[in-house]
Amino acid sequence: MASFHIGKSEISSRRPVTQNKNYILKKVACVGSALSHNKLYLQSALFNFQSLLSVILLMICTCAYLRSLFPSIIDRNKTGLLGVFWKLARIGERKSPYVAVACIIMAASLLFWT
Repeated sequence: MASFHIGKSEISSRRPVTQNKNYILKKVACVGSALSHNKLYLQSALFNFQSLLSVILLMICTCAYLRSLFPSIIDRNKTGLLGVFWKLARIGERKSPYVAVACIIMAASLLFWT
């Protein structure tokens, strides 16, 4: 296992604080990638369109299913931040044939084209 140490002179140099943070993050990323022998990818679903669509589709299906099991929990939060789940459940209920077709297309694309 590799040892990792950041000296005091590296942190308290005359560079601005943001550069120090970036320097430390780069060192941590280098150590992490050296330990795993792979490149370190820090990419979320927001930057990959297929992953973003998968997350949205899974959220729609999950919210519609949870609303069928526990309608009082989803229905009492129609506004605000938690209202997003109510809206996703509504989309899943009202557009269920389209959501089902989208799920089938997503599954086929994940199985055969990735």
